[in-house]
Amino acid sequence: MILTLCTFVFQSLSIPKGLYFPILRYAMHKLRHLDTVYLYFLHKLKNPRITVTDFFTYQSAYESDNSLRWLINDAFREKVISQPEIFCNVGVSVDLLSTVDNQLKLLKKCRNDPKTTYAAALCGAWSFLRVRKGASDLKFANRVVPSLPGITTSHKIKFSEKGKLKDDLYPHGWDEIDWEVYYIMKNPSISFTEAIRISKKEGTGLSRKTIKKHFKKILEDCKIQMNFFPWGYGHYDKILFTFKTKYEIGLYDSLKKLDRTSYLWKVRDFIILTLFVEHYCKTVRSFKELEENGLIQNLKVSIPNRHYSPFEEDFI
Repeated sequence: MILTLCTFVFQSLSIPKGLYFPILRYAMHKLRHLDTVYLYFLHKLKNPRITVTDFFTYQSAYESDNSLRWLINDAFREKVISQPEIFCNVGVSVDLLSTVDNQLKLLKKCRNDPKTTYAAALCGAWSFLRVRKGASDLKFANRVVPSLPGITTSHKIKFSEKGKLKDDLYPHGWDEIDWEVYYIMKNPSISFTEAIRISKKEGTGLSRKTIKKHFKKILEDCKIQMNFFPWGYGHYDKILFTFKTKYEIGLYDSLKKLDRTSYLWKVRDFIILTLFVEHYCKTVRSFKELEENGLIQNLKVSIPNRHYSPFEEDFI
């Protein structure tokens, strides 16, 4: 079946028959690599501190951990996967602005604001998105774990199950040490030696034993978030949708059928969804049909064109 499908694609692209099998072999070779990267991604979500050497025992495609390490490093460099992050939904305020006179000026202002954790200039229904430390109006946030291979595409998303997403739980019972370890270990891949160094620099000087103990508790109370993009992050276009729906659970489950990460937030009583797509028009048309069929309401569509976070920016 795969060979028949590939033959049809090759013919439609006018590829000479003599190149069919070399290209097919290369594609299957890349697919095997992608399967391994995806498996690593899933293990990293379960245990963000798993090493490539530890992961080596769970896979069968590589005969040495050195060659596997090269693959994983390439996947990070090409942004097929991202470093894991620990996320605790506490004190997050989200603002959507419909009109902004100077987006670049506001982005630069956000860059100089230590309370801003993310900002994006938008084209379309909204002009600007800003995420800051403040009032807790972000009720739910997650990067939806995709499937490989994908079961559906962004312009064929369908759902019918009603139900509201459960609000992210506040981490009750945390003390000052819990919060310190949380901020030190937001990148859970850093070594405990580095965590000790940061703690000493901040004047608290936590021991390795203390950091490990509190880190274990934090993992139980927080989400581990990580990206997976088969083509690499930079090879997709982004669309930001906002809408209301009674089918939040159905929407979430449908996003798990895509082959790449989606960002799903719930702010107060509406959804903010960022999809990574190949076809703007098809995807927008599909969501317009969802609105016409009564599955979503108050649909607004925007295109992110510049963004800023403390870790990354794509404007000058």
